[in-house]
Amino acid sequence: MQSMGYRIVADENIQVTSALRSISDSLITLPGRDIAPAHLADADVLLVRSVTSVTEPLLAASQVTFVGSATAGVEHIDTEYLASRGIRFASAPGANANAVTEYVLSVLAARGRIAEVLQGGCLGIVGYGNVGRQLASTVVELGGAAVVWDPWQTVPPELSSPSLEFVLQQKIVTLHASLHEQSPWPSRAMVDTPLLENIPSGQLFINAARGELLTKAALDTLTARGSDIVLDVWPDEPAISASQLAAVSLGTPHIAGYTKCAKVAATNMLVHALNGTLAEADEADMGVQAPIDMTRHQAVSAATWLTQLLLTSYDPNVDTDALVKTCGTEVRGNDFDALRRDYALRRELRGRIVLMPTPHHAPLDRLVLALGATPSYAR
Repeated sequence: MQSMGYRIVADENIQVTSALRSISDSLITLPGRDIAPAHLADADVLLVRSVTSVTEPLLAASQVTFVGSATAGVEHIDTEYLASRGIRFASAPGANANAVTEYVLSVLAARGRIAEVLQGGCLGIVGYGNVGRQLASTVVELGGAAVVWDPWQTVPPELSSPSLEFVLQQKIVTLHASLHEQSPWPSRAMVDTPLLENIPSGQLFINAARGELLTKAALDTLTARGSDIVLDVWPDEPAISASQLAAVSLGTPHIAGYTKCAKVAATNMLVHALNGTLAEADEADMGVQAPIDMTRHQAVSAATWLTQLLLTSYDPNVDTDALVKTCGTEVRGNDFDALRRDYALRRELRGRIVLMPTPHHAPLDRLVLALGATPSYAR
């Protein structure tokens, strides 16, 4: 591909792929929260993630003709203003769907809930976009069940919940809605205290979508009722109060979608939208995808073995420990952003080879295949 000569300003947390380099003679990366009008004086293209507010004050004096967001959500983008200026816009819906799905499954493994899923246990899923759809499908493939609330999407009858309240009464609840204020079902602050009156004891509550879906009062209610809370996103992100950090069993710095595959895919989706060329991830972008060696983990039970597989691929305890070690009991915004900036992108299970412990063990093979990986018995 020949260079198109685009002058690009990008959030430093966007993965710079070979496809992106090939279309730019000038690529400047900056902290997303610091991108200012002065940085865009000579830019044709602005590429952001979720922390840059793309509005008229940022772009009014620029000659930017294309804005891309390497995210699924677009609440940080004034799309009406872009349209009024004739500025093209693209986002990256679905790029991180598998990454977030695997994050949730690893959380279930870390919190000892995989057996519950394999025995037909039900996940309450709020949101049926790319992530919610893939998570529900994978859980069912693994032998579990799902019930979904999303009034904006067509949810299959076998998954559809009669109400948001019913979803929030499940023993495992995970949020995957986009953030918006569109009537008649705005999602901002959608999970509030009155909806949590009948939550079961021992509930596992996960938010890996947007911090503002859940009110602070609701978080306090969950804490008071003894829920097992896992947050990847936070109400006052990038700051995290001491009380919020103390309330969670696992807490990570908004990295549920931070895999090598997801980030490369998001960038290449924007490249495609910008110049119309489909970009495939190459070895230079992805590196070597080594097999996951599970040969030493014997199948005491399917649940135990799957737990070990998921935690071998990704253990959220590691990122929780890093957050606490770096930030202490209260997280400052600069520290939160630094953890995201310096995050060592993890690998996904999907598409990987899993070296199996027992020749042709059909139940384990089924679990590996449900995760989109390939079992292998080669020695």
